[in-house]
Amino acid sequence: MTIWSRENGDGPIPRRVALVALCLGLPLLGLGYQVASKFTAMALDDKPFGLDWIVAALSQPWGPALLVIEVLSLIAWMVVLSEIKLSAAFPMLALGYVLVMVTGWLVFHEQLHWLQAVGGVAIMAGVWMIGRERA
Repeated sequence: MTIWSRENGDGPIPRRVALVALCLGLPLLGLGYQVASKFTAMALDDKPFGLDWIVAALSQPWGPALLVIEVLSLIAWMVVLSEIKLSAAFPMLALGYVLVMVTGWLVFHEQLHWLQAVGGVAIMAGVWMIGRERA
């Protein structure tokens, strides 16, 4: 029995919608975590690591967001794993790599090498192929 189970067995459409939302949400939460990390790191660029650094990180607007996003990611991941095989769920996280790469290019104006773009396409193709295997 999982968190989606009901005694009378009805409700597969809401379960499917929720799982799709969670599977798409996990890469987005990962992206949010990386963006929050980048902004926090940029604000702490001149501070040496230590207790003062930790206090400064938590006082940044993005610092506490890191903790919230991490907890939400853990909850979402546990829900997904309660319903889907690990071998089917884990490739979805790879989409986060592509999202982070594109966000770095668009938001932080980081250079995107053509090999990175090819790698991103390969990741997307791999996730698609693994997803088709289940069907």
